[in-house]
Amino acid sequence: MTAGSDDLAPAGSRVRRRFARFRGLDPVARWAIGGALCVLAVLIVVWSQRRPIAAGFIDRALASRQVAAQYRIADIGFNRQRLTDVVIGDPSHPDLVADWVEVTTQVGLSGATVTGIRAGAVRVRGALVDGRLAFGALDRLLPASGKPLALPALDLEVADGRLRLTTPLGIVGAKLSGHGRLDNGFTGNLALVAETLANGACRAERIASTLTVRITDGQPTLRGPVRAGTVHCGDTVVSRAVAEIDATLGDRFDRWRGRADLSATSLRSAVAQGQQLAGTVDFNGSPKSTSGGVALSADRFATDLARGVTATLTGRYRVEGAVLKLDGHAAGRRIALTPAWQRRLTGWGGSAAGTPVAPLVSAMASAVGAAARSLSVETDFAVARRPGDISIELARSRLGSASGARLTLSGGQGIRYDSQRGVRIDGMMAIAGGGLPEAAITLAQTAPGAPVTGTALVRPYAAGDARLALSAVKFTASPGGATRIATRATLSGPFAGGRIDAATLPVEALWDGHQSWRINTGCAPLDFARLQLSTLVIGPSRMTLCPEGDALLRLDSRGIGGGVRTRGLRLAGKLGESPITIAADSAHYGLTAGALDARAVAVGLGNAERRSQVTLAMLDGRVRDAGLAGRFTGGAGRIGRVPLLASAADGDWRWQGGQLAVNGGLTLADADAEPRFKPLVSRDVVLTLADNHIVATGTLRHPETGTTITRVALAHDLAAGSGHADLIVDGIDFDDRFQPDRLTRLTYGVIADVVGRVTGEGHVRWSGDTVTSDGVFRTTNASLAAAFGPVAGLSTEIRFTDLLNLVSAPGQVATVASINPGVPVVDGVLRYQTLADQRVAIAGAYWPFAGGDLVLEPTILDFTEHKERRLTFRVTGVDAGQFLQQFDFKNLDATGIFDGVLPMVFDQRGGRIENGRLAARAAGGGTIAYVGEVSQKDLGFWANMAFQALKSLRYRTLDIVMNGPLAGEMITEVRFAGISQGAGAKRNFLIRRLQKLPLVFNVRIEAPFRQLIDSAQTLYDPKRLIERNLPALIRAQNERRPPTPPIVAPPVQPPESENKP
Repeated sequence: MTAGSDDLAPAGSRVRRRFARFRGLDPVARWAIGGALCVLAVLIVVWSQRRPIAAGFIDRALASRQVAAQYRIADIGFNRQRLTDVVIGDPSHPDLVADWVEVTTQVGLSGATVTGIRAGAVRVRGALVDGRLAFGALDRLLPASGKPLALPALDLEVADGRLRLTTPLGIVGAKLSGHGRLDNGFTGNLALVAETLANGACRAERIASTLTVRITDGQPTLRGPVRAGTVHCGDTVVSRAVAEIDATLGDRFDRWRGRADLSATSLRSAVAQGQQLAGTVDFNGSPKSTSGGVALSADRFATDLARGVTATLTGRYRVEGAVLKLDGHAAGRRIALTPAWQRRLTGWGGSAAGTPVAPLVSAMASAVGAAARSLSVETDFAVARRPGDISIELARSRLGSASGARLTLSGGQGIRYDSQRGVRIDGMMAIAGGGLPEAAITLAQTAPGAPVTGTALVRPYAAGDARLALSAVKFTASPGGATRIATRATLSGPFAGGRIDAATLPVEALWDGHQSWRINTGCAPLDFARLQLSTLVIGPSRMTLCPEGDALLRLDSRGIGGGVRTRGLRLAGKLGESPITIAADSAHYGLTAGALDARAVAVGLGNAERRSQVTLAMLDGRVRDAGLAGRFTGGAGRIGRVPLLASAADGDWRWQGGQLAVNGGLTLADADAEPRFKPLVSRDVVLTLADNHIVATGTLRHPETGTTITRVALAHDLAAGSGHADLIVDGIDFDDRFQPDRLTRLTYGVIADVVGRVTGEGHVRWSGDTVTSDGVFRTTNASLAAAFGPVAGLSTEIRFTDLLNLVSAPGQVATVASINPGVPVVDGVLRYQTLADQRVAIAGAYWPFAGGDLVLEPTILDFTEHKERRLTFRVTGVDAGQFLQQFDFKNLDATGIFDGVLPMVFDQRGGRIENGRLAARAAGGGTIAYVGEVSQKDLGFWANMAFQALKSLRYRTLDIVMNGPLAGEMITEVRFAGISQGAGAKRNFLIRRLQKLPLVFNVRIEAPFRQLIDSAQTLYDPKRLIERNLPALIRAQNERRPPTPPIVAPPVQPPESENKP
């Protein structure tokens, strides 16, 4: 049978044939086949029970590690095991969840080895605790080999592996997919996400990363971007930050190397902003030490200080534990200070306005401002950060500007800042160009806070018409450990309204290395060649400036302090063309309060023969509102030849904007040796000094009564030495409260009891040696008492051509309603002129008098003390009858015409008449008769006959001679001649006989002048005497009651008519 037919034979036949063949084998072969069949049978039984066996093995292994787990065995082969629905850990909060896991193993002589793991969707929970990863129950399944961490040699294939990692910074989510051998050849993708990661003051938000993972020779390499929406660190915010990383880890995860390309859209902070940040950072190291290079740049950056187009930083860094060191080079291009800072720079340029350094400060500020508009900066730096400390070193720095300004720092160790110890300087700084002062400064410091030593050479700096020169500035260590800075400054420059030239002052400053400065702790001489203030020019002078307190100038944490004082200040120069001296016993100025104080100040102006003098007992002030203001007391002075003295001046003063303003009071007196007016006071003086002009106003009053005398307006040009004063008299009222003798001594003994009002105005002008003055004053209907009698209705307007010397124009006219020197005269006209030296020239005066004339002859009256003043009155054509009627002689009648002269002399003893004469004209003589009632009393025969015979007399000549004081006993001699009876007289033979005799009557009267006329009237009319004296007699009687007089027979006529001389 063929093979083909054999294949078609029934199955039973084939079995029989195979069995027949088995039986034909030898016994060993049959036993071997039998044993194999038994083993096969056992394996078949075990295989059929593999799942229960594996489940028991896994369960025992999990139980031994106290790991709770749930799973389902989906399939188990000889080299592959597949588990599904795997849950490890607490079911309510599992550490791992996988939909399926497939493990590939290899069985060898040493046992089974896992060679690969495949997984589907895996979810793992983990945490980073104290720098170590923890995965909960999974940690107990990992073998504790004690070997360094390394990737295992197994194939891994993960379709969707996800990790939720909790860290101190926040929660990180990771997704991994990939395949390959873990120790060499694995490739995959790693995605990382985090909503927020925070560490201290820093916080990153919306973090996302997509990385490719490749493992070669056990070293993982990660490539891809790490993005953050925003990163906050304090007040700094970085937006849309991206780091393109390319990092490789060591095969034991104990080293790393790589680089990161950094970029960010913007950076914002309270002090800085930047746009388009970019850079690279490379790294190579281990957990103990990492180093690398850094290159960063920013476009369009800005800070509170400056704005720029480009900023770069390159360097090398090293991180060792908590220590970071960074050495490199930083640069900025096209940097401009912010407008606010530029305004500050130009602002402080005006801070010295009005001082000699103003042009220098302004020029320096302008140079700095120009430089600040376009700067380039570069520097080598080194930064070290340690726990609680940071240090920054700057070396080989350069700052340049498009303006030409440049600043370089080179040599030594540069500038070092230490947050714990402060700043240390060691190097040479050079400044030049762009309008800045040129200087080369070499400084050295052994440690922060230690004294600074070195020198600074500064070229003289000039701007406009100002110049500052410094001798070599030396920096040395003082015995107390501070830095002493010494130099000599020479300054020339203008200030508000003036200029100073070649002012030289030694300067010595002490710096404690921190915040304390002391400048000139001892006295130092100040010299200057010339000082000009407006038209005031002070020549070469020297004074010693001593510190007020511990230093002339102090700068520390408390602010600015110190002060200056000097004694025996003496300055001399010129004001315009006039010499001037300024002196003060002491003066000081305090910087803290800005207070000025000077004592015994004296200012002299002009040559010796026309010198103006001002003295102040005390002058104080302080800085207020960009000026000086204060008070002064004890002021006194005189302007040139102006014969006025100011004293007791006090008030307030203010100097601001080149203007001096004074408000206060003073006493003004006549400077003449024999004052023409008494001191006056003013409490509303307002004086200003501006633009070389003095303007002053005030109201002068009588000190005791407060009576307003005049308003004064004064102006003076210091440059021309000329000025004027206007005196406005609105009205001086003279009454019983205020009399002229309270205003001037010139009226004492001349006039009194003035009632009236004086108005007018005066003007005083001066220029150089010349002083002129004029004015017009008037009074209307005034009354007064003069030495020669009361005056009423006085009206005059007087025009002074020299007011200060009281000199008027000739021909001044005064009208007088009445004058009564004992003989009343009315309606007079007086022509006069006032002269210098208290004299008055009388051109003449005229009064109509009793049908005739009363004329005052021309004369000059000298009103100085102890001088005689002579007045000669001439009487012409006086009618005796009108004279008696004018004086109310009702009982007398007279005829006759009289002429005469009355010379009067006035001096310190009063007024008197010397050899005054009145005479009746020879043609026809005159009569005198009694026309009143006759008493009916019996006077006796002879008395009655005499009275009747003499009651009417005719005379041929009558002469009166008067000598004596007006206020005392006047001696009047009356001589009658050619006497005969007049009409109405009784005649008889005896009287007719007597008339034939040549009778001459010589009568001598001694009585006060004003009683002369009374004597004649009371001879016939006692009523006048009674009316005048009876009230006084009654008062005297009431005061002392004398004994009752004896009763005597009354005479024929009253006693007043008896015994008359």
